[in-house]
Amino acid sequence: MLYSTPTLLLKYLHYYWVAANAKGHGIHSPFVFKFIKEILNATSSLKEIEKNAPAVNKILQEIEAASSSKLNPKIKLVIARLLQSNHPVSFSVTGDMKPLEADSTINTTAKIGLIESVESIDFAFIGQGQDEATMLQSASRLFDKMHSNSWVILHGLHADSNMEAAWGQLKKHANIRLTIDLFSIGILFCRKEQKEQEHFIIRY
Repeated sequence: MLYSTPTLLLKYLHYYWVAANAKGHGIHSPFVFKFIKEILNATSSLKEIEKNAPAVNKILQEIEAASSSKLNPKIKLVIARLLQSNHPVSFSVTGDMKPLEADSTINTTAKIGLIESVESIDFAFIGQGQDEATMLQSASRLFDKMHSNSWVILHGLHADSNMEAAWGQLKKHANIRLTIDLFSIGILFCRKEQKEQEHFIIRY
């Protein structure tokens, strides 16, 4: 069950209080500092990206089709900038309108294949409103197909206790080395060259 509005407000206030500065002050990770500068604080607009990057637009359409709730424009812009920056070819998108157990991977040339038959996955989007156990099982299957530059977005990670529990477990996965909590979404990066796990909460 989704958290009530007062509960969400309290959670957001806590997030805002503990989150690192949105300008990158005090961030000692070069990777995260670059993320703040080139993704969160970039000047590119969503309209500009959708016009000039058809592959990004295609993935955004897949994401919105998988979920019964539309993405917040601010969050959609972050996802678009990440997609434009990282150029994923093979990707997986799931949500409450497209359950994890029926998931398949898609690439930017519109070929579709089952996860089991795909050697590697560059990007995955996991929407809210799904069963925690199923989500963790399927996410683990996705993570096993990911390489050092792969990344995952978990949408609505603070929407309910189910999503928060899943986020907590996914952060611990052996193939995940760095995570960023933006409240509405959580981003998990494989970065297998990074020895220690790092977890960041950034105000956005």
